[in-house]
Amino acid sequence: MHNIRDKKVAIVVCAWPPSGGGIGNNASYHLHYLKQLGYKAQAFTPQYKNISIISDPAIEYLPVTLPIGKAGFIFSLYKKLKDFDIIHLYYPFFGTDIIILFFKLLNRNKKIIVHYQMDPVGRGYQKIIFKIHIKIFLPLIVKVSNKIFVLSWDNARHTYLNTYLNTYNKKFIEIPNGIDTSIFKIKTKNIDLAGQYNITSKNKLLIFAGGLDDQHFFKGVDVLIRAFDKISKNNKEVKLMIIGDGNRKKFYERLVDDFGLGERVIFTGWIDNKKLADYYNLGSVFVLPSTERTESFGIVIAEAQACGLPAIVSNWPGSRLTIEDGKTGLLVEPKNENDLTNKIIRLLNDNDLRQAMSRKAIVRANEKYSWDSIIIKIDSVYKNL
Repeated sequence: MHNIRDKKVAIVVCAWPPSGGGIGNNASYHLHYLKQLGYKAQAFTPQYKNISIISDPAIEYLPVTLPIGKAGFIFSLYKKLKDFDIIHLYYPFFGTDIIILFFKLLNRNKKIIVHYQMDPVGRGYQKIIFKIHIKIFLPLIVKVSNKIFVLSWDNARHTYLNTYLNTYNKKFIEIPNGIDTSIFKIKTKNIDLAGQYNITSKNKLLIFAGGLDDQHFFKGVDVLIRAFDKISKNNKEVKLMIIGDGNRKKFYERLVDDFGLGERVIFTGWIDNKKLADYYNLGSVFVLPSTERTESFGIVIAEAQACGLPAIVSNWPGSRLTIEDGKTGLLVEPKNENDLTNKIIRLLNDNDLRQAMSRKAIVRANEKYSWDSIIIKIDSVYKNL
């Protein structure tokens, strides 16, 4: 009898760890768990001059002919896809999604899954290009795809996909991004790590994790720094740790210096995913105050909760579902500095509430976002294609 897992799967994604944020991390876990199930799986991702390349035969880096931000046209991909039965596209991947569209039109027997992570977002000329793309190409991509994964129905209804949810309702499946619960869990505080950043038992630590580059301008780091300035005036023991890297980091560092917060705000730079749990376990509260609806999920929220951190998150479709408001964390009004300040103070000052939220956050993250359960759903979809 033919085994469905003999089928070859191509994962196509615009970025790969150590760069790429949540989308790249999710795709790397996806590849890992598919291979554990016995699939012949291969990832294809762009090769840029300044990125670190992981030496792994299952990951192929391809040159970008026409780069646009962290995307572009990878024409060499077309020929390579002919060897695969299932093409799993992490969207957005501007340019390469059009290549996959034409590939499907000319190879009807191939199965295409679109894994819709977020609406394409850009500034300046990119914004104009993306608007044209959404109008012309997205309807065709939706039409030819066999299945479309959405991170949540809440998020999907507030994206460009909303137009197609009724017409193509049988194509859509809710599958959230996942976390590795063998890594992200409660651990004993790493004393050496705390010492490295001058964090003592007296300190309460706020943690932010996310990209600090132009592509992640919507993460709300500047809003968080301004809120922290207000909080720190009345609480001398609180510190803020900003985990991540990118070309906007210097701007945020200058903002911290302007407020005279240099010794209270820690910039760690990029941290390997396998070490992140040690950092989360130093914290008291996780904060992701995104300023745009583009924040469709926020995998870091699930990771932090699995490590026992209550999370304060902007009330946007998608990302708001990663917490239970009042039970595992608190929702804040986007861009509202005062609301953010008050919610952080509330959690810092109420140890009982914080600990109760911590316990519930661990349970919820494990139940909803464990890769062990998510890969079973993906496997089931592949079997029924």
